[in-house]
Amino acid sequence: MVLLSMAVLAGCGGAQRHEKQPVPRPTSNSDLLLPAHVPRRAHGAADRAKVRVIARWLRALRSGDEAGAARYWATGAKFQNATPVLTIDTPIEKLAIQKSLPCGAKIRQAGGPDPFVVLVFVLTKRRGGNCGSGTGATARGAIRVAHGRIVEWYRLPDDPAQPQPDAAVTQDGPTA
Repeated sequence: MVLLSMAVLAGCGGAQRHEKQPVPRPTSNSDLLLPAHVPRRAHGAADRAKVRVIARWLRALRSGDEAGAARYWATGAKFQNATPVLTIDTPIEKLAIQKSLPCGAKIRQAGGPDPFVVLVFVLTKRRGGNCGSGTGATARGAIRVAHGRIVEWYRLPDDPAQPQPDAAVTQDGPTA
C-alpha cells in the first residue's frame, strides 16, 4: 500500500495532498525504469477495439466518474507513473489509481505495436482533479488492454527519441 501511496503523489501535475502520507520505501533508479517489454514508441496501427476501451476509460475519468473509470482496470494490472511498477490487486487500489491522476486526457495519437497501444494524450481538466498548468500539455503512455480491461499502464518519457537505458527492470505483466 505504501507504493500505491507513492502513485497518488506522482500524478501528471502532482495534485496537492494535505493529509499525512506514509513514508515511501527508498527506491533505486532501476526501480523507476520501464520494464524491458514496454514499447517506447509507436510502430504501426493500433488495435481499434483497444483504443475504444482506452477512450471510454478516459471519458469516465474526465467526467469525474472515478468508480466507473476504475472498472476498466483488471485485477492484477500493472501501473507505473514515475513510480516502481505497482500491481493493482483490489477495488480500492483501482480507485486510488484514478484519484492519483489529477488530469483528464484525450487521445491525440495512437499506434502499435500490439499487444500495446502507444499513445500521445492531450491533458485536460477533469471533475475531481486539479490539472493546473498541465492542461493542454501532452503526455505519452503505453497501455495494454486484454478482454476489455487495462492490464498494463506505463507513462513513457515525453521525448520518444530518448535512448533506452542499458538496464531495465523486468516485470512480467498479468497473463491475458
